[in-house]
Amino acid sequence: MVPETLILKEIGLLPELFLGISIIYLLIHGTFLTVGKNYPIIQTSNIYLSVLIFCLIGFLLINDSLDVLEYSIYNNTISNDYLAFSSKILIIFFSIFCLLIIKHYLVDQRINNFEYILMLLFAILGIMILCSANDLITVYLAIELQSLAFYVMAAFKKNSTFSVEAGLKYFILGAFSSGFFLFGSSIIYGLTGSVCFEDFKDLFFWVLLQFALIFIIISLFFKLALAPFHLWSPDVYEGSPSSSSFFFAVISKLGIFIILLRIFYSSFYGLIDNWRYYIVLIAVLSILVGSIGGIEQRKLKSLLAYSSISHMGYVLIAFNTGTFEGFQMLFSYLIIYMLSGLCIWSIFLLTRLKNIYKKKQNKDLTDLILLRKSNSILAFIFAIVLLSIAGFPPMIGFFVKMSVFLVAIEASLYFVAFVSILCSVISTFYYIRIVKILYFEKVIVGRLYYPITTSNAFIIIMPFYLLFYLFINPTILYLFSYKISLLFIL
Repeated sequence: MVPETLILKEIGLLPELFLGISIIYLLIHGTFLTVGKNYPIIQTSNIYLSVLIFCLIGFLLINDSLDVLEYSIYNNTISNDYLAFSSKILIIFFSIFCLLIIKHYLVDQRINNFEYILMLLFAILGIMILCSANDLITVYLAIELQSLAFYVMAAFKKNSTFSVEAGLKYFILGAFSSGFFLFGSSIIYGLTGSVCFEDFKDLFFWVLLQFALIFIIISLFFKLALAPFHLWSPDVYEGSPSSSSFFFAVISKLGIFIILLRIFYSSFYGLIDNWRYYIVLIAVLSILVGSIGGIEQRKLKSLLAYSSISHMGYVLIAFNTGTFEGFQMLFSYLIIYMLSGLCIWSIFLLTRLKNIYKKKQNKDLTDLILLRKSNSILAFIFAIVLLSIAGFPPMIGFFVKMSVFLVAIEASLYFVAFVSILCSVISTFYYIRIVKILYFEKVIVGRLYYPITTSNAFIIIMPFYLLFYLFINPTILYLFSYKISLLFIL
């Protein structure tokens, strides 16, 4: 082994270490500059510095992957493989877009405390560590680092009762879910004397082991807001600052699915017949709750929360098949979902309704009635992306959703596929309702949206172009998912 490889293995968490040191620098930077009370400039500078930091982390990840393809460090607590590399690249890519999207929102809403960006960076650090975690203790610490930052982000509007309530509700329920994870992990440690994933591969079936897995499933599915552990999601999405809800909806899901794959298809694969039934039940229930619950929603953020629940159910179906094609569709669906989320939330965050007294963000679905007259291109993009995630042909969302149904049928999950198709048809109602509001409702008043700036228009159009490109040439998407899926077959 060459010396360079030894050095890389000793500092295998170099991207995470660099991000942690950068957070400390931004903390010092913000602490000294807030003396001048020029908060908006500090917030903007922190965002641009964070974008630069993520670009540098991307280079570090690419350099690491070129030298050493797969290795474990720190007594197998951290595993750096193609799965970790790919997921971290995705997280960095989407985080850069998230930062650029929320910049104007934070200034407009006067969320000028520099600590907000630090909380966001802490959450991303936790997600990145989670993608490489290879034992239960590391998973717990990474999830807690992510979750504690999320609790603060949810309650960051101190003058808003709804925001404080959302943060408190998220914190209390999140603490319970973390307790479930610790309880399940303690049972596994008591049975095996180890917390490392590598030591679980040859385990025999025990009733207590199945009991422990149920607690771990409950904890992780709470983080994904899957039914019946979803009750916090609509209220937290609605009460939190929209920039925080945006981050909860787009970025936070990927890391949890990565660790689910590591736990259930690497460590406990021998017990697949015992835990698969629980996951099928939760997937079907999530799709039902997300599809039916969204029909009565009149607030856009609550509707997006229920939409997220149903989409995570579809991803869970692909996860549960246990086939190569199922893994491929899992990653393909997640990427399309995250790109669609970028488009929808960017329009939601970067458009402002004109108000007599102040700028008002569009919250009700009826507020969208004026978007087409104010900016027809934005309304068109919004409608196209909504139809795509609803599964209308010939959009890219239709093809990935159809592929999930096909892999479920190939895995003999006929009832699951039937219920999923039925719920997909039901859920199209609330997507079509938004399109109806955009294009077919009578507009009595004139242009009541503020004009969008050129930079904001560029930020909105970029993820839409990526979706359009993947529709024209999906080979890149399927090849990327193919290479990741090989890890669970070979």
